[in-house]
Amino acid sequence: MIKHFREIYTMMRGFGPARMAVVNPQQEYLQYVLDKTEQKEIIEPLVFLNDDPVIAAIEAVEAVASGKADLLMKGDIDTAQLLSIILNKDYGLRTDKLLSHVAVVETPFYNRLMLCSDGGINIKLNEETVPAIVENALSLASSLDIQQPNVAFLSLVETITPKLPSTKLWDKMTKKYKSDERLIAEGPLALDVALSTRAAEKKAIKSNVSGKADIFIGPTITSTNMMVKALMIVGGAKGGGLILGAKCP
Repeated sequence: MIKHFREIYTMMRGFGPARMAVVNPQQEYLQYVLDKTEQKEIIEPLVFLNDDPVIAAIEAVEAVASGKADLLMKGDIDTAQLLSIILNKDYGLRTDKLLSHVAVVETPFYNRLMLCSDGGINIKLNEETVPAIVENALSLASSLDIQQPNVAFLSLVETITPKLPSTKLWDKMTKKYKSDERLIAEGPLALDVALSTRAAEKKAIKSNVSGKADIFIGPTITSTNMMVKALMIVGGAKGGGLILGAKCP
């Protein structure tokens, strides 16, 4: 089970550099990151530059779809513009799967990586989209050698509350995955309970996920996005985001 980014770097070096198509990396910090990761033999950057970032994105997406690159990285281009190209079946990356965003976060205050979803793609969470979001997160967890990951469906409280639609949805999702041996899912859970056994004990909540959750599914795109940004800006965490569900990350 991989718990730290340094373990990811070690694993990636074992595979050899991944060919990464990078869309329009104009800013200095992007060039710095690409240079560093290339020096560490983690990636082989294939840079696509153009005065029109849409053209650069099309060329990069086509490179990945044709097998000339393994991964796609967003540079200086509007996210909506890049997604519209990825979602266009004419360019060869889109599949029948739902796209979802997973942030991989490492914080010094938690005992494992946090896979947080979906803070970037899906606005509507329901009985159709959530299973697809979970499947994408499970795929990533498997790549990180996380066996039978613990999944926390997050809400404000742990009780089913009519005025909080997420509590009813998470109750349904927990029941859906009850017999699925690939994961252990619980919800609704407040974030403190998902992160801390002490919080669960104070609330007299018996949980198999508390204090060891691997995957955190937020109740809204906004709350998940804010949680990840708060962890990284004031919580001493580091992380990165992936969009899953296409032919490549």
